[in-house]
Amino acid sequence: MALLFSQVTVTAGNDATSFLVGGIPREYDDLEDWKEFNDFLKYVDEETEVLVHADAYLYGDGETSAASYSDILWFSSRLKSGRSFLTDYCDNIEKVNFSFTWSPEELFGMEME
Repeated sequence: MALLFSQVTVTAGNDATSFLVGGIPREYDDLEDWKEFNDFLKYVDEETEVLVHADAYLYGDGETSAASYSDILWFSSRLKSGRSFLTDYCDNIEKVNFSFTWSPEELFGMEME
């Protein structure tokens, strides 16, 4: 079985973070259940454009399914031991870029002035 996952970089202003997710995110909704994504957005305190870049990878052969949370934990541990994991054991199959406007006030039901 081939596991599909993405290395995602999220940027807002001068701040950025990178993390792994299962599948290929193509819009905000695809990331909203990932803790690292939500943790990053907690610190964005003003309306801003958020840029997302994702490199999608396949690990293994055969029928493809999105990597589970436990798969992502294992991939993350492999990355921490050396970045060559992605180049030596995975196939980069796609690059995705998108953006969205993040507004903390709208998130919490406040009206913007």
